[in-house]
Amino acid sequence: MSIVYEKHNAYPESILIRNFIGKVSVKDIIDSWEYLHDNKLIDKKIKGVINNLSGCELIMDMEHFKTLIDYLKKQDYIKKIKLAVISDTPKTIIFPFLGEEKERELKIKPFSTMEAAVNWILMGFL
Repeated sequence: MSIVYEKHNAYPESILIRNFIGKVSVKDIIDSWEYLHDNKLIDKKIKGVINNLSGCELIMDMEHFKTLIDYLKKQDYIKKIKLAVISDTPKTIIFPFLGEEKERELKIKPFSTMEAAVNWILMGFL
């Protein structure tokens, strides 16, 4: 598993992208958030993070999903930004869909394209 971090080409100050590659577990996702926080990659200018799960193998079930949501809800810096999740499989997209529907204190939304994710993050800011 690896996660490649990049700033969005057109909106480098506002959007951070995490591209997930290979097998990805909940521990990997939480470790990635810790890395972003510890290295101050999410500052006050960042409006959202695009989590690109296209092509990766997400190792998750409902118990792992609950662990991830519990972690995210404890992080004030995460609650202040939008979390777009790009997925290309029903097995993967179900989790951001559940996050959007059930976890109102987090701003999570599933997408199938980068363009749609970018537009949602920037909505209300441009």
